[in-house]
Amino acid sequence: MTEMKEIYEKVSHLISYDDFLEKVNERKDALGGLCDDEMCARLVLSDLGVSSTEKEPVTIDCISENSGNVVFYAKVLATYEPREFKRNDGTVGRVSNVVVGDRTGKIRVSIWDSKVEVLESGEVEIGSVVVVAGYTKKGLNGTEVNVGNNGVFAPSDEDVEYDVSDRKIADIKDGMNDIAVSGKILDIGNVKIFSRKDGTEGKVSSMTLGDATGTVRLNLWDEKTALTEQLKVGQSVRVQNAYSKINNFSQKVEISIGNAGFVEVLDEMVDFVLPFTKVAEVADGMNGVNLTGVILDISDVRTFSKKDGSTGTIGNFVIGDETGKIRVTLWDDKTTHLDEFDFGETVEVTNAYSKLNNFSQQVELNVGNRGNVAASQKEVLYKEKVDKINDILPGKSYSVQGRVIDIGELREFERDDGTQNTVSSMELEDDTGRIRVTLWGEHAEFINDIQIGMMVRVTDAFSKFGMSEEIELSAGNRTKVSIV
Repeated sequence: MTEMKEIYEKVSHLISYDDFLEKVNERKDALGGLCDDEMCARLVLSDLGVSSTEKEPVTIDCISENSGNVVFYAKVLATYEPREFKRNDGTVGRVSNVVVGDRTGKIRVSIWDSKVEVLESGEVEIGSVVVVAGYTKKGLNGTEVNVGNNGVFAPSDEDVEYDVSDRKIADIKDGMNDIAVSGKILDIGNVKIFSRKDGTEGKVSSMTLGDATGTVRLNLWDEKTALTEQLKVGQSVRVQNAYSKINNFSQKVEISIGNAGFVEVLDEMVDFVLPFTKVAEVADGMNGVNLTGVILDISDVRTFSKKDGSTGTIGNFVIGDETGKIRVTLWDDKTTHLDEFDFGETVEVTNAYSKLNNFSQQVELNVGNRGNVAASQKEVLYKEKVDKINDILPGKSYSVQGRVIDIGELREFERDDGTQNTVSSMELEDDTGRIRVTLWGEHAEFINDIQIGMMVRVTDAFSKFGMSEEIELSAGNRTKVSIV
């Protein structure tokens, strides 16, 4: 037995002594007792990829299809569901594929029959370090390692790092694989369920990461969507084994992870400073817009029916900075922010997208699943921009200030739907010209408070051609009228 112990020492890093003896007895039974214990023990060494002269574990970069029996330590990067198959002799076999990696690379490992149990029991999972003893072969995508009943695929206490060099977000291009990138979580989206072409159900969610060079959207597929419950905005994470692809809608490069990728929370914070823009710099078709402004107006939330029959909510507010003001539309869950703030408060709008409003012909911001609104401590100065009457063109919103030179009558009328409404008008003059302003609904009674010669300011009125083919302003829901 002393000789047996000495032989076992060569594989003590791979297998327990009891399991080793069990394999020796299996070998002895298979050979019908023709070999003694020592010979069977040396055969088990060979099965485990270790020779009598003690074969050292290798790193993955040293493994080729002609390596034969190999022993190595690695971290589990991905696991795939086991599947059953029938052998030629009618027995049922099982196999599962696993992707493992060390500091030198990664490789696919096929584990067979009883070896699959360590995955199903949870003894080995993604992120676990394992010892692998098996034989190499040529696979569809390069060298693979097979672990049969005589091989080893088991948890290990070895310290193994699967590490590829981090990329900066700005350096990520379309079509890359095996991407490692670190970033700060800026937002986390909801999990969406969808149907694949084969009829199976899939899940997807996303989050935005940022580093010193920019931001990128990270898509999480199927089981990886569970990370949305585990991670928090503001944490710094490292993503490994991601792949990149251009989003056909946004035309931006995004990264994704499936079974083979993973995310780990970092202790140190990734350096990221959110780039902010000014209102005057916002143009149609921008994504990832970040803006700080003072709240000038807040609307009520209203509901609407989507194309799929579900109900959505929408609301908006107007914010301004020293360069101008802009309307911000919030969708669905984001409309709750409208109850959190009041007029005159300063807010940060992050990760919004801009779009031209076809009615007002003004660029507006939209806050969807990926956007956010939060209170800001920044000092923002806003001064209402007043347009000259002579500069007004049809089809846009303007703010003007002028002296009242004419006041029309207040009258009631019936809308097409049978409801009653009121309308009035006034004419204003500044040093460049004069213009008629039509006041509707609650604005119409403003004429009761003014007299000829008073100075009046009208903000956010829409310009159009009137009955006399002259440009006039029309006060709508967003318009404010006041005496200066």
